[in-house]
Amino acid sequence: MTEPKNPISVFVLFLLVFIIHHSFLAQDENSPPLYRNQISTNLMLPIFESFDVNYERTIANKWAIGIAGAVYGDRIQELSTEGTYNNKYDTNYEVMPFVRVYFQGAQNKSHFLELFGSLSQVTESGRFERNTNSEGFGVYERGEVDYTAGGLGFGYGYRFLFLDNRLVLEAQFGVRTNFNPNFIILNGTLVRTGIKVGYRF
Repeated sequence: MTEPKNPISVFVLFLLVFIIHHSFLAQDENSPPLYRNQISTNLMLPIFESFDVNYERTIANKWAIGIAGAVYGDRIQELSTEGTYNNKYDTNYEVMPFVRVYFQGAQNKSHFLELFGSLSQVTESGRFERNTNSEGFGVYERGEVDYTAGGLGFGYGYRFLFLDNRLVLEAQFGVRTNFNPNFIILNGTLVRTGIKVGYRF
């Protein structure tokens, strides 16, 4: 014949299970939420009649990938350092896929390094173009030509996080060079540089 269980032991066992269960729930509630998506824009570009938008996706603890698009106005072309001899290169719009590594982790405020590609529409002015005059002779005159160029760049920055890590404030410096269809333009241009504000979700 089995002896009846001690009600005190049963109560203590139940209490321990209850405390352990709720301690795990409390840890989950206190842990910061994980946001894997981010959209942002550069606050400096509208000053120069330009605009950009960036989308970023966290793929690992310290890694993120994304894509950005920018449209450039006339005022920002005045700051351009691209050009050789009497030629001038104006980037009208640009699409930039990028990858980032966050040193303190992608869910924290952190320093980061960025490597990005570039596909842009460029207007080259001051270039000699061969035209046919009214008499049928070929003559060379300075003019403009539009073409699509690819490029590579890198950047460094710091990202601050506010409001439960949802609000983003970034300071970034970036440099990019374009690959001309005929030759490589070695002089760099500031791209993805400025103060960005964004939202994580």
